[in-house]
Amino acid sequence: MKSFYIILITSFFFTAGVFAEQNFYYKTSFDRGEVVTVLITETEKSYSLELFNSSNQYITQNIFFPVNIDNFQGQAALIGLDSTLSSGEYTLRVKNQDGVTVEEGAIFIHQNLFKKENISLNYDNTSLRTDTDPEISRQAAAIHEIYETSDNKSVFSSNSFVSPLQDGIITSWYGDRRNFIYSDGKNSKSIHSGIDIAAPVGTEICAGSEGRIVLSSSRIITGNSIVIEYLPGVYGVFFHMDKIYVLPGDKVSKDTVIGTLGATGLATGPHLHWEFRVGGVPVNPEACLENGLIDNSLIMSIVNSYTAE
Repeated sequence: MKSFYIILITSFFFTAGVFAEQNFYYKTSFDRGEVVTVLITETEKSYSLELFNSSNQYITQNIFFPVNIDNFQGQAALIGLDSTLSSGEYTLRVKNQDGVTVEEGAIFIHQNLFKKENISLNYDNTSLRTDTDPEISRQAAAIHEIYETSDNKSVFSSNSFVSPLQDGIITSWYGDRRNFIYSDGKNSKSIHSGIDIAAPVGTEICAGSEGRIVLSSSRIITGNSIVIEYLPGVYGVFFHMDKIYVLPGDKVSKDTVIGTLGATGLATGPHLHWEFRVGGVPVNPEACLENGLIDNSLIMSIVNSYTAE
């Protein structure tokens, strides 16, 4: 059997030729809510990537897909790190198409902190949040089925990403630990899976990157909603919109206006709820703005190693 190696990347500076005979590349240190990028120079074979905790319990997975960015040609797989994960060491396992582990390596996840917030709901929003309508459950199951779908042919994005709003004020952050206070005095807790950006009703929202619309509909809890598939298992989510301008199956560019900001569904005021799902896991959208959908710094580290040889 051919031998495989994973490169542990802990710095952006390397000596010449360090990657010359290696196949896999990834970083080793992350915060909760970030995305693990693993790159492989192999282009012919199919692989998947799985994450396990220190007790060898399965956490999440995604597939490798072809990439050709900034002189790097190979495959990439993206793993989302949920905000609820405990700090400590985790194991990445690369498996071939037969499900056999061909390599594994360790990463460390830090116990970064998240904000806490109390949110008071009026009678109507309390009723929405406590509603037992089976249609709410059906809608939730349908959207999570989308989130958990990964197709290695669904490579739409060029990797760059821009903010979906030109102007706005962030009112809630990714990973916020929320306490909803109901109109009857009761409360319940939840974790915010995205970012809330407040702006006037009618503010235009763009797609942010190239992609394909996979959901465009009105939902009971999230109001007028859009989901865009950018890469295999990588989705942008837009909730509480006023108007929707796209349909399922539409291809979009990063500047395509997909709709306008509103306050539909369970909303305490006009805002965009914006989130990213990677392999079904909600991750911090700000990380995608800083690093690209595929980690640009990792790609450039590899490319620079080529040119330094």
